Amino acid sequence: MKFRELKKSLSENLNLIYLIEGEDAFLRENALRLIKDKALLEPDLNLTNFYGQDIKADPESLLTATESYPFMSERRYVVVRDYYPTAQDLKHKAIKKVFQDPCESTVLCIVNEQKCDNLKKLETVTFVDCKKADEDVIVGWIKKRTKDSGVIITSSAIEKIIEYSSMDMTRISGEVEKLISFIGENSEINEETVDALVSKTVDFEIYELTDALSKKSYEKAFEILQDMLNKNQDKNRLFISLYYHFRRLLHVSISGATNLELASVLETKEFVIKKAREQARKFTVKRLKQICDKLSYYDGAFKSGELSVDSALWNSILNAIVTE
Repeated sequence: MKFRELKKSLSENLNLIYLIEGEDAFLRENALRLIKDKALLEPDLNLTNFYGQDIKADPESLLTATESYPFMSERRYVVVRDYYPTAQDLKHKAIKKVFQDPCESTVLCIVNEQKCDNLKKLETVTFVDCKKADEDVIVGWIKKRTKDSGVIITSSAIEKIIEYSSMDMTRISGEVEKLISFIGENSEINEETVDALVSKTVDFEIYELTDALSKKSYEKAFEILQDMLNKNQDKNRLFISLYYHFRRLLHVSISGATNLELASVLETKEFVIKKAREQARKFTVKRLKQICDKLSYYDGAFKSGELSVDSALWNSILNAIVTE
């Protein structure tokens, strides 16, 4: 099930084993909290935490924890983080019993950032998908959080928060809390407030840089790149982000697929594809192809030691200007 469906599911039934999986840490932790709140009366006395490496080293420990009696509560709650068992691991006698015959008085939650198909195949495991939230889920959360805090927020401000945070709920929640604390109750969060206070992700700064290039605002493009370099960010990551961004623009510019179909193929959100299409229209397909070819060349050049990553970044921007 999707994260958004978890609350309704819990109101109808509490399952015994959950796999909470996905790249959004905010959603993972909130899923964990929702299940714990439903499962436990005395959390301090009945909560056991493991890491996957603990279970690898001592598989019996998981069985012991799940089969222990709860104290002053109907259930125990066992949490295992970063657990990626192999098919062979799941054949261990203790682990096999945990998943084939789960204890009725224990709720087991496995919390993983990466995929684990071996766990998803198990019939007793309920999968909770915590990939990056859809735009409507994020918008709904921001509206509710600000309303609960007695703060007014404009639609354009919400859109900017989402863009600046690249749809990452962990960042969005932190930025929204910062905005609420700064402006105080009965005040309004607008675009100007967001511009002044919200930090931009690397992905959004790359979007801004590309937008400046598309508008032939080259001074602005150089200013954005210099600012990114001055922040002591990972320069390799900056270059890779720039390369991937232009590859995405080229892909959407030549594809006849819908935004939803492309989002699935490129393993991203529909919102990201929508913004990429808007930006790709400002370039010709030929220009995007030329820029991607140059980025590919500079990618190889700095990886082979022919160029420094700084030179690769600056040369890439200069070549993007030359190919107009």
